[in-house]
Amino acid sequence: MGVGMARKFDPRGFFLFSARKRLRPTGAIPRSVLCGSMLFALGLISLFSGQIAADLEWSRLRGRWRSKKDRNEPINIWKSEYSNLYYGCSDRGPHFRSVLRESKSNGYLLIATSGGLNQQRTGITDAVVVARILNATLVVPELDHYSFWKDDSEFANIFDVNWFISALSKDVTIVKRIPDKVMRSMEKPPYTMRPPRKSTREYYLYQVLPILLRRHAVQLTKFDYRLTNRLDDELQKLRCRVNYHALRFTKRIQVLGQRLVKRMRKMSSRFIAVHLRFEPDMLAFSGCYYGGGERERNELNEIRKRWATLPDLSAEDERSRGKCPLTPHEVGLMLRALGFENDTHIYIASGEIYGGEQSLQPLKDLFPNLHTKEMLAGDDLKPFLPFSSRLAAIDYIVCDESDVFVTNNNGNMAKILAGRRRYMGHKRTIRPNAKKLSSLFKALKQMGWDTFARKVKACQRGFMGEPDEMRPGRGEFHEFPSSCICRKPDEPKIGEHSKKPA
Repeated sequence: MGVGMARKFDPRGFFLFSARKRLRPTGAIPRSVLCGSMLFALGLISLFSGQIAADLEWSRLRGRWRSKKDRNEPINIWKSEYSNLYYGCSDRGPHFRSVLRESKSNGYLLIATSGGLNQQRTGITDAVVVARILNATLVVPELDHYSFWKDDSEFANIFDVNWFISALSKDVTIVKRIPDKVMRSMEKPPYTMRPPRKSTREYYLYQVLPILLRRHAVQLTKFDYRLTNRLDDELQKLRCRVNYHALRFTKRIQVLGQRLVKRMRKMSSRFIAVHLRFEPDMLAFSGCYYGGGERERNELNEIRKRWATLPDLSAEDERSRGKCPLTPHEVGLMLRALGFENDTHIYIASGEIYGGEQSLQPLKDLFPNLHTKEMLAGDDLKPFLPFSSRLAAIDYIVCDESDVFVTNNNGNMAKILAGRRRYMGHKRTIRPNAKKLSSLFKALKQMGWDTFARKVKACQRGFMGEPDEMRPGRGEFHEFPSSCICRKPDEPKIGEHSKKPA
């Protein structure tokens, strides 16, 4: 040890060094500052070089995918030729610690979700992860009964609650309700709070955990997208175990959904499912205009008043920015331009189409074989009709089982299903490049069909559900679950497989 240094032991286990006062030449840089600067510089170099290496690896893989195929060559519109290179992988890592039992946890976490079925699905998924972060016992989440959809379904009416609890038993302890004995012992009711959107792990540890420890129960409200995209891989994989394995629909919903899939397969060996989000609430929320004159403006503006915080928007600006959902006619034009024939069978997943049959007719003219759950299910659908979330669950099943899934928007169902289909092996998923398509639709009358089709094919590259469309770690995790998608080795090992999602 250097001259003039005294060593002390800190109770936390660190040795602290204190220097006796000595003279230092005027203007000399302190050694601690010099060392700190050097370490900071080395850290930046390491971070920068690591990012470059990651980018080079991604570019190398991307180049490998595309090296054998020229960008001008036609794309297989029914299936990605690279889908067999990937599989969903969300198993726990070897160092993922065991779950704490209910009696040993830090308290009870209650969740009130928000929105429609798929928005609530994101909240349920993130609720499990937050419970894990807090070492809390999760109470089965409460669904939203008061938003636009006015559905009074409980969790157990839509999801298999017993499977949900057992499937996650090694990750988080989940109970159907707080035991009466515990409720009676509480001096105050559960503390209610609403976390900010995209809250970090640290927020929950430093802002929520102390309250949970003090009050023994905390309820988080309006719980949708309240957890950051950026988590470590183990927590991201937990998200995938919840979303793709633990959230299984009830038997009644599954049976009817699969029945509709079989009826679609009887008519055609392969089919497209289009999530046509063209309901009045969606159009009002978007702030877009679809040519319906003053009547349309008045109707949609009236609905728009339900969201007090929405800003005034320019419909033309929103369309040029690619923020407007495609009309049924535009969806049909896009699909025909991509190469789908007019005898293709299409399942339409939607609620009430704004404009009714008049809005849907241009799509029918392009693709006469259109089907809906109402057409396929008949009287079997009657018990579900009063419940919008259960109807959405049936649509979810058919869309998930389709050969090609197409969306006219970038809403919650579109993101959730896109992520699941990537996890399932990059099944063909088409989302419109709305920004570029908007200008093409405007200029359609000034160009021939062959030119239009060629330009649509060009602008849709990168929007067809291929593996290389988004750099890992970028984008919304529920749509791009990169931590849970593994690339198969060149020579697969015997016995290597992935779990089949629920």
